[in-house]
Amino acid sequence: MAPLYQRSTAPADIDDLPIDMRAALDAHALANRLDLGDSPPAWLTRSVNPPSNTLLGKLFHRRANPRDPDSEHQTVVILHPRNLIVVVSGARRGISVLSVPLASASVSAASGPTGVPISGEIGFTVSGFAGEHGGPGSYHLGMGPEPAGTECAEAVRAAITAAKNP
Repeated sequence: MAPLYQRSTAPADIDDLPIDMRAALDAHALANRLDLGDSPPAWLTRSVNPPSNTLLGKLFHRRANPRDPDSEHQTVVILHPRNLIVVVSGARRGISVLSVPLASASVSAASGPTGVPISGEIGFTVSGFAGEHGGPGSYHLGMGPEPAGTECAEAVRAAITAAKNP
């Protein structure tokens, strides 16, 4: 099965984010007392949800991932010294900002909602975010095939490991 998204990942500078994404990031940082002053390492992934290749998908003008309301969205992964911050922006989904302390986070290979690895997907899943009903939540971070995608995944894994083993 082909990946649901066409992705590209590149290093990013949070000062160069679109104004609305930066405003949401700043509001989240202020509310959670996170200092973003030293331009922490960040990566931007653009995810395109292409038209479906199936017969029914073509007939009904669906996308490869019909559950995603956007034809494309952007995800920024920011490695704060003590937290992992994720900013997601799409035309229909709006902007969301999540963060998790590195010491509370876990990282695993790309997996779907049932925990089964996603075929052909490049990325990783981070657990430890605030979830529903007080339980922990997980978030899949898809990466592009560029070296920056691998760099991001390795940096996140290393930061979480270092935070758990001071």
